Amino acid sequence: MNLKKLILILGWVVTLSINLAAQTDPESTDFIANIIEEFIESNEEEEFDYNTIFENLHYYASHPLNINSAREQDLRDLFLLNELQISDFFQHKADFGAFLSIYELQSIPSWDLETIKNLEPFLTCNIAAADFNLNFKDALTKGHSLLYLKAKRVLQERRGFVKDDTGTKPYAGDPNHFYARYRYEYGQSFKAGLTMEKDPGEKFFGEGSKYGFDFYSFFAYAKDINKTFSIVSLGDFAVSMGQGLILHNDFGTRKSSLVMNVKKAGRTLRPYSSVNETNFFRGGGTVINLGKAWQTAVFVSYRPTDASTTTALDTIENTDFDYFGSIRSDGYHRTTSEIANKNAIHEFNAGTKVQYKTRNLKLAFNGLYTNFDIPLIRDASLYKKYLFAGQRLLNTSVDYSWRYRNATFFGETAMSDNGGFANLHGVLLGLDKSIDVSAIYRNFDPDYQVLNANAFAESSMPINEKGFYLGMEIRPLRGVLISTYADFWSHPWLGYRRDGLTGGKEFMIKLSYIQKRKLELYAQYRYKYKQQNASDEQIINHPIDQTLQRLRLHFGYKINKEWEIKDRIEFSFFKQSTSSSGMLMYQDLIYKPIAKPYSFTARYAIFDINSFDARIYAFDNDILYEYYIPFYYNRGNRFYINTRFRLGRNYTWEFRIGRTYYDNLESISSGNNLINGNTMTEIKTQLKIKF
Repeated sequence: MNLKKLILILGWVVTLSINLAAQTDPESTDFIANIIEEFIESNEEEEFDYNTIFENLHYYASHPLNINSAREQDLRDLFLLNELQISDFFQHKADFGAFLSIYELQSIPSWDLETIKNLEPFLTCNIAAADFNLNFKDALTKGHSLLYLKAKRVLQERRGFVKDDTGTKPYAGDPNHFYARYRYEYGQSFKAGLTMEKDPGEKFFGEGSKYGFDFYSFFAYAKDINKTFSIVSLGDFAVSMGQGLILHNDFGTRKSSLVMNVKKAGRTLRPYSSVNETNFFRGGGTVINLGKAWQTAVFVSYRPTDASTTTALDTIENTDFDYFGSIRSDGYHRTTSEIANKNAIHEFNAGTKVQYKTRNLKLAFNGLYTNFDIPLIRDASLYKKYLFAGQRLLNTSVDYSWRYRNATFFGETAMSDNGGFANLHGVLLGLDKSIDVSAIYRNFDPDYQVLNANAFAESSMPINEKGFYLGMEIRPLRGVLISTYADFWSHPWLGYRRDGLTGGKEFMIKLSYIQKRKLELYAQYRYKYKQQNASDEQIINHPIDQTLQRLRLHFGYKINKEWEIKDRIEFSFFKQSTSSSGMLMYQDLIYKPIAKPYSFTARYAIFDINSFDARIYAFDNDILYEYYIPFYYNRGNRFYINTRFRLGRNYTWEFRIGRTYYDNLESISSGNNLINGNTMTEIKTQLKIKF
């Protein structure tokens, strides 16, 4: 053994033994919520199966990942590391050999003490090599099962559940939300599951839901089967390719205070178990190892999709034909029209990925073919001129990742079959142990056509945008982190609510201080400028300037091993043709006694926000595997309390109640969701059974 390395390890053992706090509760919703909030706060519309993060961390908390057998994707599955940190991990391993202790991680340049403390509950160090050959007999007989049964509803009556003058209700079903989820697991190597859901207003065994629940999802997934087959996925699955210019169903990487998490790198195929009824594929796929450096993935999907169809006359053939104008993604089947739109069209997808990978270089070719059984015909809005229309679309791309010393270069170039291009290229730099830098250049043609993309962009899709992003993390002192970014963009063609050529810019700075998991204190400021049509009615619309500023002050303190408090105050300032502002303030109380079967979290919030444009989002702690990110608007207060009881070794019961009261409203929401009154109360309950 290298004597210098042994001396360093002994020093790290002493240092981290003093500084590492108690291990994180594997079911700690507030711990994981902090991670997720960093991603969602800057992209309120992103839809993702957050269960994936929770499941991976929960699994690794009880089955720690061996750092000597961990692969790149295993570290990505933790969602706690950026690509620079992952690259530095394997560079250190290549330079010094197998890890002798988990404390050796502190010598990795980009791994600060707080990163190691966050990861420590999920990692272990074992010199023995892992066996990546799956034993199917053991997989089918030695795994364990989990069953989740959940129900929730809003207690106040909504208009959709009230009979009208004809004696009928707009909604076909009752106001209850029911959810059942079964999952069988054999480690991380084999998984199978069934998810069932009925939304409020949907019929249970009736119109639109003749099989009981409105939505069913099933998957069977195996990885590390043998040296040839790396992954086989059947049923519902998600796919990730490159930087998301043609396809990425995995967790997004967009603008947030985690400024180094801008490179996408999800597992090519992963099982899908969410209740989002559009963002997945249904069929089968596999990842095959073609040699030491070559790998290919292929998948096929065919599934029904919600859409509003129309019949029109073909004046040339003098025959009728059906078409649709857009895909409906909300997944609701409550009213007559929503039920009629259910599974109205069918979508076929086939894709492939061929990858060449060495120690520091990865090159991949990606392809996706999409076909609808009836054509997509858009309306005549000028901003939709270049958007895809028709029945068939072919997207191809080449993506790369190359590490050179302390820099990781990455990017993707994509093309649609009409000749439109999209480019995204970036770099992650570790300037020294205290400074990291990220940069991204993007150029998406207005005529680039795509349906399943999820890339780093200001817009929801990588279309009609040029931009440059620069981010930086600075660690000047122990426990102190400064995160900042600047992003500039322009739109060379019209867009939704942009009847002209527009541009924008955004800045963020966050100063945080963390002390041994006892104290978390940060201040965060965001400024965003863009151009958009005026919200008031005008004969001729044209984009005008608008700005949005947000200032957040956050304080968290762990009083002792059982009690924790969190306080936040946030201000928003919006200006377009008129000005508006808002304020949100809340207090969290978290109680998790040691060696006791119960715990709870609670919040009381007050808010005063005088326009929808100045709304403020805040992450709610919730029951296990449930996420709620409400936006605060108008004036009032809100509270919730979550309780959890462990009923023996195999049962966990949770109950949650939340209530929002508005001082300045006489009714809440609109349409069929209208509540006559100024109070909304929601309750949830869930039973988890392990067997």
